[in-house]
Amino acid sequence: MQKIIHTLFLFLIYTNVTIAQENNCVRKVTFGDTDICLPTIEGYKECYTYPTVKQSADATEVPINMVLGFYLDEETYAKKDNIGSISFDNYFKIYATKQIKDLKADTDILKRMQGMISASFLTENWDEFKKQLDTVDYEGEIGVPTIVKSYNANDQSFTALLILKQKLDTGETNVLSFAMNGLLLQERLIWMAYYLDYEGEASIQKLQENNDRILAQFFD
Repeated sequence: MQKIIHTLFLFLIYTNVTIAQENNCVRKVTFGDTDICLPTIEGYKECYTYPTVKQSADATEVPINMVLGFYLDEETYAKKDNIGSISFDNYFKIYATKQIKDLKADTDILKRMQGMISASFLTENWDEFKKQLDTVDYEGEIGVPTIVKSYNANDQSFTALLILKQKLDTGETNVLSFAMNGLLLQERLIWMAYYLDYEGEASIQKLQENNDRILAQFFD
């Protein structure tokens, strides 16, 4: 009898965990032969399937990638019908590279990819680089990202914090900070990019804090 009760107890625990995981998925997406759970993230709304959001997200993605999820903060979400005509930040997207949809990824692949990312962009010491950014006439090259910090929040991901000078449709320029993340989910390499306008040194701290909070909720 005690063995039966113990078995039932374990079953209840497993069932409750499974239901919690299922309930936390706002949407499931298929990448190769794997289903990826897009979780509920506090403060954001996943809305890639909304027509205007999908159109905007697809238009800014390179052909080798596919967008899996797109999260807007609640303020921007309220304006989603006009998403193509407004400027916004504090959002993130989940995406994947089509060519590796059937490749099973592990921590070795994650490490190699982190090394490739680091080698692909300029890398600057943040303490020195921020002095350039905070001058009125920052002369960084438009469209060339610079890594200011690279780290691992856990053993299933890596993160690079980058600065990018971009030219707006109005002809003006602004400086964007963003986090590029590689994640191991369901034995697949999935990407997450989180974007935040650069408004001084505190932006980088906020970028990292928000990014790490989002990452933690994914792995929960």
